[in-house]
Amino acid sequence: MAFTILAAVVGPATYLVERSTQLSASSREQVVASNLAQSEIQVLDAEATRSFTNLTNMLGTSTHTATIGSIVYTITDNLYWTEGTSNPNGCNANATSSQVLEPILSASVTVTWTGMAPFPPVRSTTGYHVPAGYSSPTTGSVLVVAQNQAGVPDSNVIVSLVAQGAASDTAQTVQTDSQGCALFPFITPGVYAVSLSAPSGQTWITPASTPDPSQTVTVSASQSTQADFTYAQAASFSITYPNIPIPWAFGVSLGSTSLPGGETIYSPNPSSSPVTGIAPVFPATTGYQAWLGQCQLYTSFSGTGLGQIAIAQPGTTSAINLLGQPVTITVTKASSPVSGATVSVQQTDANGTPLSGCSNSITAVGTTNSNGQLTFLAPIGYVTITVTDGSSSTPYPSTGALQTPGGGSIDVPIALG
Repeated sequence: MAFTILAAVVGPATYLVERSTQLSASSREQVVASNLAQSEIQVLDAEATRSFTNLTNMLGTSTHTATIGSIVYTITDNLYWTEGTSNPNGCNANATSSQVLEPILSASVTVTWTGMAPFPPVRSTTGYHVPAGYSSPTTGSVLVVAQNQAGVPDSNVIVSLVAQGAASDTAQTVQTDSQGCALFPFITPGVYAVSLSAPSGQTWITPASTPDPSQTVTVSASQSTQADFTYAQAASFSITYPNIPIPWAFGVSLGSTSLPGGETIYSPNPSSSPVTGIAPVFPATTGYQAWLGQCQLYTSFSGTGLGQIAIAQPGTTSAINLLGQPVTITVTKASSPVSGATVSVQQTDANGTPLSGCSNSITAVGTTNSNGQLTFLAPIGYVTITVTDGSSSTPYPSTGALQTPGGGSIDVPIALG
């Protein structure tokens, strides 16, 4: 019994002693990491005093290691420009202000080490005011404003500025602040490429359906150039469509009223194969509609059956219905059904004139069954339908065109002469 009681007491006590020893060692490592962070700040301070230009040449992120005892410490420096003030109206407010805000060179030092759990990384930050006389009327600046698809400023986005052509400045990298702003001051006049870096595994896209957002800007002396970015992680759509013949050669359009110009149309290359998906897609907050054809805007047919909206979520695939006009053709000759007749479609205007600037060739859809019928999905707009039974060809209607705004199925009788 005595031995049992002793074991019950000694066991937990031994665990507490071992745990205390482990925590004590980890605490010492955390103190070392804190000292390294402060030492790194002192190194940056000394460099700022010796040569502010050298400090600005360190813009971006750099990493080095220090081994103390058996522990390897990783020290990460991140230097970036900030505007030196927080404006509740966002960084765009500074573009119209007559006051030039003093930029501040911010520095953040992060120290991590092997076996650091449960402690978090040690961080230390500081900022450097621009020395008097450092500013020059021979240089300019670039202000980058980044926001997501909802118009919300995006922070911690990596922005790169790369000199093009004869400009002498080297590449610089800055992270956006809480207002989605990134500032590049004291830039030699010239042409520069400004780009945003998406996190690993993501594809970013602009409202104009351009992947990997980038712009070319021109920097002039004593002036500030602004580059605005709206972007989001790309989405995609999988298309669902009725199980009837579809003239895929007319292509598929995808539109949203919240995109530039009121609507953007994505038109996959016309082919005879089903279009099963569209990517990449900007996740517009108002959603999308997809319809057959590339010649008409769906907003031209408001109040019709084109009221189905699909929302694209960033980084995901969503389903969207393909909208069109189901048409059932009934072909007769001498009051008898004609089987095997070929039905073709051509997109036209309201007068039956073939449209220009889009896929408007005459496209065969299919052939009629034993009842002289064929049901197919017609593209949105106006179409002229041609039926060929092998001996004659009769367009319908003979004047004008059949309006296909989308919605419920319509029946079209065609009597061959």
